[in-house]
Amino acid sequence: MSDLNPNPSQQSSTGRNVVVAIAAIATILALVSAFAWPGWAIRKSDTAVQMTQTQSASPTIAASSLPADASALLNALPATVGSFARQTVTSTQNWAGYKPIEEYTVIYSNGDSAQDVTLVLAQWESSDDATSTYAELRDALDGQVQARGTIKVSNTATGKYVLVTDGDGDPTDTTKSEALWRNDTVVFQATGVYASVNAFYSRFPL
Repeated sequence: MSDLNPNPSQQSSTGRNVVVAIAAIATILALVSAFAWPGWAIRKSDTAVQMTQTQSASPTIAASSLPADASALLNALPATVGSFARQTVTSTQNWAGYKPIEEYTVIYSNGDSAQDVTLVLAQWESSDDATSTYAELRDALDGQVQARGTIKVSNTATGKYVLVTDGDGDPTDTTKSEALWRNDTVVFQATGVYASVNAFYSRFPL
């Protein structure tokens, strides 16, 4: 008859083991998800607004090819970012005063020019040079901060990022927005309407 009535203490122990196993799995998933945003673990400030993550979508237009003599920096650029495909790539000098090694302006589009994202990127010889440039560009931003934080790769801080929108009100799909970030020796600036920039920079892999 004892086989039909298991020991209550054994049932309690088994239940505790199941709870511990579930908790362990949840902890592992939480650690993995910390690196789900372009391979970066992000630490937001207390005043930062939670970023809206958007589902990825395939571009409806083809990405343009890079120049035959494209540098290593250009070759690292993704052909697509979510629903956006790389279009024109132009060598520019917007940040010439900061003396970068190279600088480009790249248009990413989802087929609707009103939603295009303009990406400016430049590389410096050292992380210190890129850091000081990022700091000056960040201090010159005008608008409401929607998100900010630290970029980490393999648990090592490699840069900072900030997202701002025009005006003092809540961001909307048509509000002009700007994301600025630094990763090691490269500084990036993405501009466009809020919905586009938010979807773009939160999925950009560099």
